[in-house]
Amino acid sequence: MKPLRLKMQAFGSYGKETTIDFEKVNQNLFLITGDTGAGKTTIFDAIVFALYGEASSSLNKKEGVVLQSQYVDFGCEPAVELVFAEGSGENCEIYTVRRVPRHLKTITRGAGKGKQREITGSVSLIMPDGMEYPSKEADRKLQEIVGLTKSQFMQVAMIAQGEFMDLLRAKSDDKKVIFRKLFNTEMYQDIVAELGNRKRAKEKEIAVLKTQCQGEVSRIRIPETYESETLKQLKKQLEDGEMTRLTDFLEEVEKLCDWLEKYTDLAEKDYRKSVENRDKKRELYTRAEALLKWFDQLETAEQKLQECADDEAKIVKTTALISRIRNAYEIRETGVLLNDAERRLTELEQSLKTQEKQLPILEETRKTAENAEEQKKLICDQELQNCSKISEKVQKALELFEQIKRLHTQAEVDRKNCALATENTKKVRKQQEALEEQETQWKKQSEELAEVDKKLVLAENKKQEADAVSKEIVDVQNLRNQAEQCRKKAIKTRETYANITKKYNDANTEYEEVRLHFLNAQAGFLAAELESGKPCPVCGSTEHPHPAKKGVESVDISEEKLQNMQTNVDKLRKDQEKAAGDAAAARSEYDTRKDTYIASVQKLQERLHRSVSSITEQSSVTEMNDSLENWKQQLAEELNNLQRSARLLVKIREALQNMEKQKKQLQDTYDECMEKEKAAAEKLAGSEAALENIKGSTEFKTEEEAKAALLQAEDSKKQAEEVYQKVLSEAKKAANAQKQAETLISRYQQEIPEQKKCVEDRKTSYTEVMEIKQMTESEWKELVETYSREAAEDLQKTVNAYNEKKTAAQARRDSAQNAVGESKRPVLEELQKEKEVAETEYLEKEKIYNQLRIDNKDDREIFDTLSSRLEERKSIVEEHARIDALYRMTSGNVSGSRMDLETYVQRYYLERILYAANRRFQEMSAGQFELRMYDLEKAGEGKNRGLDLMVYSTVTGKEREVRTLSGGESFMAALSLALGMADQIQQSSAAINLDMMFIDEGFGSLDEHSRNQAVRVLQEMAEGSRLIGIISHVTELKQEIEDQLLVNKDENGSHVKWQIS
Repeated sequence: MKPLRLKMQAFGSYGKETTIDFEKVNQNLFLITGDTGAGKTTIFDAIVFALYGEASSSLNKKEGVVLQSQYVDFGCEPAVELVFAEGSGENCEIYTVRRVPRHLKTITRGAGKGKQREITGSVSLIMPDGMEYPSKEADRKLQEIVGLTKSQFMQVAMIAQGEFMDLLRAKSDDKKVIFRKLFNTEMYQDIVAELGNRKRAKEKEIAVLKTQCQGEVSRIRIPETYESETLKQLKKQLEDGEMTRLTDFLEEVEKLCDWLEKYTDLAEKDYRKSVENRDKKRELYTRAEALLKWFDQLETAEQKLQECADDEAKIVKTTALISRIRNAYEIRETGVLLNDAERRLTELEQSLKTQEKQLPILEETRKTAENAEEQKKLICDQELQNCSKISEKVQKALELFEQIKRLHTQAEVDRKNCALATENTKKVRKQQEALEEQETQWKKQSEELAEVDKKLVLAENKKQEADAVSKEIVDVQNLRNQAEQCRKKAIKTRETYANITKKYNDANTEYEEVRLHFLNAQAGFLAAELESGKPCPVCGSTEHPHPAKKGVESVDISEEKLQNMQTNVDKLRKDQEKAAGDAAAARSEYDTRKDTYIASVQKLQERLHRSVSSITEQSSVTEMNDSLENWKQQLAEELNNLQRSARLLVKIREALQNMEKQKKQLQDTYDECMEKEKAAAEKLAGSEAALENIKGSTEFKTEEEAKAALLQAEDSKKQAEEVYQKVLSEAKKAANAQKQAETLISRYQQEIPEQKKCVEDRKTSYTEVMEIKQMTESEWKELVETYSREAAEDLQKTVNAYNEKKTAAQARRDSAQNAVGESKRPVLEELQKEKEVAETEYLEKEKIYNQLRIDNKDDREIFDTLSSRLEERKSIVEEHARIDALYRMTSGNVSGSRMDLETYVQRYYLERILYAANRRFQEMSAGQFELRMYDLEKAGEGKNRGLDLMVYSTVTGKEREVRTLSGGESFMAALSLALGMADQIQQSSAAINLDMMFIDEGFGSLDEHSRNQAVRVLQEMAEGSRLIGIISHVTELKQEIEDQLLVNKDENGSHVKWQIS
């Protein structure tokens, strides 16, 4: 990458468009010179901003509106355009990048006119074929073309002011971060981190396995009849954490499982015999119970049938009475229909007489109402015509009155406009005088604030450094808080593990005690059944010298309770295993966080000491923060004052630029006001004349009189309409009443004959029903008065219940006789005793068999689990040992060898950098000095110094630290190191073609001979295609380097000019 042409506009100290053509130089080595603050470093800023969107210095990361020039108004858009070449010869390709930073622009119209608004930045990249690359991908494409990130570019191609010595004097850890980005050695750091994670994961697995094994061991059940002290001792040792005895323990457990297997089979045979006997006795008892129930049912059914025979005569009488009551109610319903028909006939005849009497009266009323309606309609029409005439007169009068009002209003407006125009003319004149006075004052203030820009840049640099350190302090405090949280978490998880372990031990102890009591109780039950000379169902012996005793305390212990206790113990054991793993992981995380925090504090102390001398290695984070806040407060006050002055200067310059325009605008405004004043006077005279002409031409004296006349006419019209509507309504009502009466008379005359026929038909039906039911009118009425319908239904229910009872008793008697047959009544008491004896024997056998079966199953499962975990633990321990050894070695965590893997790899790159750097350093120092790496055998003692640099003197034959070099010697060493690094980066990546280097300051610390040597080295480098630019105030360099870019600054900003040999 080689710059060909740079164009700047409204950027930094450059106001108008400025172009720097780097192809004009005759030699590739040139000097950039000018006064302090003239704008030399801004050229560097512009190149880096075009490529990466930020200014050059890492300590002064200027961007956005900070880069906008103060030497032109906000209407001029800030921009940087860089034309550069990539490759050489036939493969050379030309790229053009134009970048606009965030900037302020004056609003020219709308509500915010005259104010500034912020415009978003943009970037444009023109490819060698002339096509524009997509804007969103331009930044990524530029970095791909150059082949370097901004930090890499600043280390080897453009070394900013104040950062020249950073790499030379940096400690190993700081160099490691720089080299990591330059040579992509992150993978070695990732390898160490991954090994650490795997190591901690294996430690957690080992801790979890140990807890799991202890839990499984504690669950092993050893019957009291099984004699093995060795097994009991091994169990206690493993519960105490001696995992080395696990193999011996498993051998003993296997013997226990074989013993349990044998005696479980014997117990199962006894258990199955007791089941068969119990089932047989249960079946006999169940059959006897069923037969006894059939005998009881037979006796009950015969009693019910006798009760039915006693009530049969009474039921026959009740059935006959129910039939007569139902017939009586049927006759009564026919009589009710006859009465309804006779009543309806009487009502129709009476209504017909009433309507025939009212009809003549209604007809006379209708005629009278129609005559009144015709008279009121004539009166209403007359009032309507009168109201219309008056309305037309009033409307014309109101229009004239409205015209007079408008003329009055217009005359008043014209009078005010005339006075306002005169006042505006006076105000504009006063503004012209004030503007001339303000112009004089602004010019004076502009001269007083001329130096504020330089001071502001220096103050902003300090503030950005303070903000960066402040952020780093926050990061360190966060690391401290994280470490403290991890410490508390580790303590909490350890306490949790201890609490869960105690709960588990207590529950397990209680469970074993209860289990022992339970087993003793089972032994007591068995012992109670032992007889001399008969074999024991457990051990098979025919002699019983010491039979077990029944324990009182075991009465309430059930197998279900014992199983619940075991479930609780298993859950607590799993909780203990999880807690053990969490505690180990929390402790490992705390150690890592603590180490990171201590290293960050040391790095922060070194950085802050550069700006605040009171900070030492003993300063705490709080002290550093307090010192930083004091420094930031001082900087903030200084920066606020300078920013206020800078803003004031910008406003003054803008105001002065707009002054002439304002003067012309005020003069135009003054002339316009004079013309408006004259026009307003003429218009006022015309309005007053028109008003006089129209007065006196109205029929009414006032507007109120006209409105009152119209209101009176409308009231008369409304009253006439209301009277007419009332009479019309009464006429309609009379006509409707007459018509309704005529309709009713016609309907009644048709309905009466039909209703008479209906009465005759219902009389006939009533007589026929009484004959059919064989009842007189007095008989059915007597029955209806005596019995209700509900009484008949109640009687019917009684009959139905009797029939159902009799039928059910007959069915139950028949089924019981069939079931009993020839059998005799059984005796349950004897069968009950035989069943209870069989049940007791069954329960005893079941308890013995279940306990042996459970113990055999559980112990066998535990044996299998422990066997698999023994193999798993062996594999994990071996893997952990291997990973731990690798981690300690690669992370530099071995006593006497603190250098990590990444540093060791980076020494290879540093060795090649020093090889290239020493060729220049020896030449510059006349063969006196040589840069060397810290000795490999000592680099890991105490702390990591694998990338620390030493300087070897050929005069003394000894090595010493680079910080002991003088200022000039340090400059030569740093320059040589930067040149060597540039060579190494290009060699390590064929895609990087870096044909440029810019150096900002540093030559002032060299004596004449060293300076000549340094220039000669740079000239040799420039003999190829590499372009090298130097910023310096040193007078002698102006004589040694002929091609120079002269930078100067005046009230319009910075300017450049080439001085070519």
